Amino acid sequence: MLRKSLVYFISALLLMASKADTLVYQDSPETIVKKSAEALEKGDVDNLTRYFFKTVEIDLLGDENFYSQAQAVLLLRSFFEKNIPVKFTVNHQGAKDLTAFAIGTLQCKNGLFRVSIFMKTEQGKTYIHQFRIEPETAINPK
Repeated sequence: MLRKSLVYFISALLLMASKADTLVYQDSPETIVKKSAEALEKGDVDNLTRYFFKTVEIDLLGDENFYSQAQAVLLLRSFFEKNIPVKFTVNHQGAKDLTAFAIGTLQCKNGLFRVSIFMKTEQGKTYIHQFRIEPETAINPK
């Protein structure tokens, strides 16, 4: 009887610990925006794409498609090899219900880009499901 009670107690404890672990390591949309901004400023593709959904819609300089995380890494690495980042500034951000967004300006050595990040929350976890990089001139023509 004591052994059975001990097994139930340990099982319950492990279950609570696993749920607590999920809650502790859950990043809010604000945290994802902050970490994504840091990654964009450094051109750190690995830390940027760690928040991508398993498939993500990417619009890169007008070329739009759905990509797996692995494909997104390759695509964005190529972008950052050609466009060395200098600074990233978040201009707007917001959240409502299970969606959130951030829009900012990425300053690179060879020009300015507008970056849009769209997030959604599924099963308690927030992911980036859409990511755009557009030339700033396409948004603000001179």
